[in-house]
Amino acid sequence: MAHGLESLTAPAPFDPADAPVEATVARGGRALGMAFADGARESVPAEAMRLGCRCAWCTRARADGRFPERFADAAIVGVDPIGGYAVHLVFADGHDRGIFPWTYLRALARQSETAAETAAAA
Repeated sequence: MAHGLESLTAPAPFDPADAPVEATVARGGRALGMAFADGARESVPAEAMRLGCRCAWCTRARADGRFPERFADAAIVGVDPIGGYAVHLVFADGHDRGIFPWTYLRALARQSETAAETAAAA
């Protein structure tokens, strides 16, 4: 008996090109550096990752208006791979709930770079 599941397809949960070939904690924990197969190099500031955390606690704190506007002293103190698609980060302030997909981290790196360029031009 056919159950119809043979025709179901789902897109990949992330773009494999966004998974770095190398990732390192850089600048004394203040950034996560990533190197990609296409030769590109990106860096995400720890503060951008801490502000961009999408865990349930941070999401709720944002909704309640009690999420800080800055994490000036943000630093990465732990990195654990989650399969091939993400990393679990631990921050110096003790926050350890976020899972950061590589696709999201690459987007954060690009946003941070654009923001830095805009600030430098001002």
